[in-house]
Amino acid sequence: MLNIVTVCGAGVGSSMMLRLYAQQSLSEEGIEASVEAADIGSVNPDAFDIVITTSDFADLLHESRAKIIRIDNMMDKGYLKEQLLRTLKEL
Repeated sequence: MLNIVTVCGAGVGSSMMLRLYAQQSLSEEGIEASVEAADIGSVNPDAFDIVITTSDFADLLHESRAKIIRIDNMMDKGYLKEQLLRTLKEL
């Protein structure tokens, strides 16, 4: 199964919102995946296939083997879905 994590500073704000949006997008496409939310201090990005986060945190995770999706406008669900589907094709 595909493993995705959304990451923010504390793991309870923007990462939870991104998690919900990612789950909705995947569900709409009939794609099964595990989507978790985590904070930057405790996440092990190499344990996931995809990491969804803001550019600030993406820069900290650049050495990960996971594919990184950078999201700067959290309210743009369409962009998140587009990037998520594009990244899935790369896996």
